[in-house]
Amino acid sequence: MTTGTPGARPTVRTRRLLAALSSLVGGPLLLLYGYLLAWFSPEVTSDRAVDGGAVLWAVLLAACVATAGCLLAGWLRLSRPGRWWPWPVGVAAALAVGWLAAGGLV
Repeated sequence: MTTGTPGARPTVRTRRLLAALSSLVGGPLLLLYGYLLAWFSPEVTSDRAVDGGAVLWAVLLAACVATAGCLLAGWLRLSRPGRWWPWPVGVAAALAVGWLAAGGLV
């Protein structure tokens, strides 16, 4: 049983903890995705491009932008009232899509 009241809002401390955990997971993976984007850029843009490589590269780029946007929005909305939980969920979803795209690209 919890000692909190039902319907109580999470504190700013809980929000900061979740934002920090999201950043600890999302930051290194975002760097990995950026490295993969830079590494596979010549293969996608050259004449001998792999079939579907450009699509996977674009999906990975979109996942990187979405992850960075969700991390930024999550940190900016820490102290504001309202919905804060979609941002860590968005980070996790964008990282999962990026992971699948990176696996198909490599």
